[in-house]
Amino acid sequence: MIIDCHTHAYPAEVVAAPRDWARTHREVHWAELVAPLDRPSIQGWSELDTMLAAMDAAAVEQAVLLGWYWENESTCRQQNTAIADWLAQAPQRLIGFAAIYPNANVIEQLESAQALGFRGVGELHMGVQNFSAACPHWQMMAAWCSAHNWPINLHVTETAGHEHPGSVATPLQELVRMATAAPNLKLILAHWGGGLAFFEQNPRLRKALRNVYYDCAASPLLYEMRVFKQMVDLVGIDKLLFGSDYPLRIYPRSQKTPDMTRYIENIQSKSGLSPTDLRQLMGGNFARLMHA
Repeated sequence: MIIDCHTHAYPAEVVAAPRDWARTHREVHWAELVAPLDRPSIQGWSELDTMLAAMDAAAVEQAVLLGWYWENESTCRQQNTAIADWLAQAPQRLIGFAAIYPNANVIEQLESAQALGFRGVGELHMGVQNFSAACPHWQMMAAWCSAHNWPINLHVTETAGHEHPGSVATPLQELVRMATAAPNLKLILAHWGGGLAFFEQNPRLRKALRNVYYDCAASPLLYEMRVFKQMVDLVGIDKLLFGSDYPLRIYPRSQKTPDMTRYIENIQSKSGLSPTDLRQLMGGNFARLMHA
């Protein structure tokens, strides 16, 4: 069974006019990253039927629809309403993670998302949404999610690497502080965790990071295929999760429309992972994480 733990869906009005929508809703970072004026965007779009067809073509049984790291609570709620509509139409195929803005209303936001059928939080971005391990609203959310067995997916941008427009580097020490302060919280760090996995070679950090997982979303934009084997060597296969970042065009030079198939086939044929490791990466680990 293949489970894609990192995909996105957006309200129809966002898809129709992403830059105009961003300006109207004061989503500056979104416009800079996803709808730039000065360069082609690699962002793709998908309707529900298109996504389900892409899943079928790639033999993906289930996919997690992540929210976005919006800069306003109102836009988080708007996206959650749109995702909830997709969840209602395909409840056996889709799992919802809620867009949340960590503010004074964070618990009410979480309870509203729970009522809509969501099962986790993310994708959040501490640099864009202005929170840290010391933020009381983050701490309230971490405690609530720990109590309800909800994972939180965090966007992580590497602190050392090529710069690109719209990137906001993630301070890795903040991730360590978050994991240490909430040891029962399941943290999924997107995009291989921005290099944090290397520091799990420190036995003290490895203990603090025992509930931290790493997804491989958008990896072809960042790393060579050997990163899969290297991540297994660093943290073990049990902590790695498959995510595509669909509908992002992660092969922008040759990919005109979003799909999941090419990335999955490349992982299966070029990652160097054993059949057993592939089964865990491609779905077994996420299924266990959600039900543990």
